[in-house]
Amino acid sequence: MATTKPRKRPCSICRRWFLPDVRQKGRQTTCSTKCRKERHRRQCQAWNKKNKPYFKEIYLNQKLEQTRKPPPEKTDPAKSKKIHDPPKSRIKLHIPRDAIQNDISIRQLIIAQYVIEQLVGRLRPNGHFT
Repeated sequence: MATTKPRKRPCSICRRWFLPDVRQKGRQTTCSTKCRKERHRRQCQAWNKKNKPYFKEIYLNQKLEQTRKPPPEKTDPAKSKKIHDPPKSRIKLHIPRDAIQNDISIRQLIIAQYVIEQLVGRLRPNGHFT
């Protein structure tokens, strides 16, 4: 069986020419481990950017799912009467959550917090919450 010698090709990250591994059969696109990790990072970043709505939906569904579970039973009867607290927000909203929670349901409070988080995230230049 005749084998052909692999041809040199440019690295997809650093653009240096390299000789690919024979066992890769034309699939190798990077010259080194460092370039391979950088390519993986870029591919993940592109995938996450393309699938951003998917993660937003999962995040909101997980927060809403936490409210469906019954609160854990406590031995102290005074603490068991306390209203189930909603999951914490990623940003400090400085709003009276207890007062709002008395008038609306926990699920509505979570949705309102989520919408505020999305608006604040778009207004901030780096998009990070504090």
